[in-house]
Amino acid sequence: MTPRLLPACATAAVGIALLAGCTPLGSGAGASSSATPTTEPTTTVLAEAPAGTPDPCALVTAEELGEDVGIKMAAGKYNSALSNSGRNICEWRPANEERSEPRVQIEINWGFPSTAEHRALAEEVFDKTLDVTRKIGDITDAYTTPSRHTLGMSVDEYFVKISYIAPNASRKVAGNATIEIARDVYAALSS
Repeated sequence: MTPRLLPACATAAVGIALLAGCTPLGSGAGASSSATPTTEPTTTVLAEAPAGTPDPCALVTAEELGEDVGIKMAAGKYNSALSNSGRNICEWRPANEERSEPRVQIEINWGFPSTAEHRALAEEVFDKTLDVTRKIGDITDAYTTPSRHTLGMSVDEYFVKISYIAPNASRKVAGNATIEIARDVYAALSS
């Protein structure tokens, strides 16, 4: 990697880590400062969610996700390090344990479902966000970070965040992956 690209990649990686732990101010929920859990994720959703709250691990299958990102993925696991009393996060990793990327995180946030609040937090980190213009069901408020690695949208009474964690992926690759994952998540939540 050239020296000029290193700071840009480091900035993108830090931004992804910060957004992974974002919870709107005043939520009372503790935010994590790292996208990498210190413990191995579990397979059971532990954070107390209101009855009927969707399990983020059940929104897409490893096969669907593999089609979206272009490699075989292992089953999703609940991420207890990043989840809290207002959100549950599931994480998928490559089926080939020798690979660490791409990883995908899907967050279901019931504590603060406002896309506008989450977008404002993202803009504090990235200075700007972009409207998603590609169709995702009937969603009208979806946004993405400039790198296209994180997409946020409202579906029913939930804020949903999709993070494609592969710092060296181009905006085009990341954007295509997050859109396809968002379409799968929307379909699961709307059925």
